[in-house]
Amino acid sequence: MRTYIYHIIAVVLFVTLGITSCIEPPLHLPGQNMELQIPQVETDLEVIWDVDVDFQTDWYYGWDLKDDSIWGSIGYTMPTSFEVHRYYKGDDPYAKHTTDEAFSIRSTRFRRYFQFGYYDMLFYSDIDSKDGTQVLVLNETLDSVTATTTGTRGISRSILEHSRSNEADPSGVIGLLNQPEIFYSAYPENIFISRDLSDYDFDPVENIYIKHIETKLRPLVYIYLVQFILYNNEDGRIKGINGNAALSSMASSTNVNTGHTGYKPALIYFNTRLKKNQEVNGQKCDIIGGKLTTFGLCDNEPFTRSGALYAGSRSNLRNYLYYDLIWQDGQVKTYEFDVTDQCHAQAHGGILTVWIDCSKLTPPDPLPSGTGSLFVPTVEDYDEVFWEIEI
Repeated sequence: MRTYIYHIIAVVLFVTLGITSCIEPPLHLPGQNMELQIPQVETDLEVIWDVDVDFQTDWYYGWDLKDDSIWGSIGYTMPTSFEVHRYYKGDDPYAKHTTDEAFSIRSTRFRRYFQFGYYDMLFYSDIDSKDGTQVLVLNETLDSVTATTTGTRGISRSILEHSRSNEADPSGVIGLLNQPEIFYSAYPENIFISRDLSDYDFDPVENIYIKHIETKLRPLVYIYLVQFILYNNEDGRIKGINGNAALSSMASSTNVNTGHTGYKPALIYFNTRLKKNQEVNGQKCDIIGGKLTTFGLCDNEPFTRSGALYAGSRSNLRNYLYYDLIWQDGQVKTYEFDVTDQCHAQAHGGILTVWIDCSKLTPPDPLPSGTGSLFVPTVEDYDEVFWEIEI
């Protein structure tokens, strides 16, 4: 898969300066006294996209209208509205944030008064879901905004234990979390509103001074397309799925300002769909597929380029895909597959592929029908599930 994601926000500050002079701006006599009032600044938020996604080479599952109705578009979508936090720092670019003016914009242009001095501004896109719901949870402080998601359901203790880096891992593992919605952010710092007219461009038509600022809008949530290729299933031993799947050791949170992911791991739940009688490399097979959105790997840097390798401090964590298969007799069993190397090679999203030789699968133990799934916890399992989200 070839994915290039460079979301550029061109922030254009249109500054109207009140000038007490008989000479029209921008002309004035050397040494002439000029009174500059608090400028009214119009910010034009332009999103410039350079996205190239190639799902043809290694993506066998495909994407049809039913997939689109379940999970939405296969790729990243254009944000339509933003939340804005504006932090005024006075004349000190190193000053701490003491005030936060927060507001929403429903277009790419808004107008506000700016005082002279330094500003930091945080932009992040709103969630635009089809059903109007949102699992993304934001914790906002003056220093930063942290994003996480809600918990979804219980899970077997064995999966939680297997998701630890080792038996003595002090960080623990957060129980099964919902997938975060796709959203983006930009955090330009030290925007300087100057008293010097030479820092602005003059627009003679609008009779205003213009200040241009450019920053990158980065994705904070990454897409993994997951596919399970089932071959040697001509005897129909695997008759279907219940849709349950999860990926372990993914970040439970991310910093909206910086895009740096949290340290504590979580399991992320997602749904899958089965397509029978497919063909891959000339071989008949069934394919299970799904779309997983996640903050990414733990303690990792934000997106800078496609194909970036994992560079965080938690390489000892293993990433396992867990998935349920339904056998001919109706028994359900949860299987696992280590995709750590695939995740580390695609630290900011990509394609995860599991090849399953059905003739070599270990069948479920003889239990009552439907009880072999590790996605159905026992009472004892709930003792191991907790939702202490890293904020």
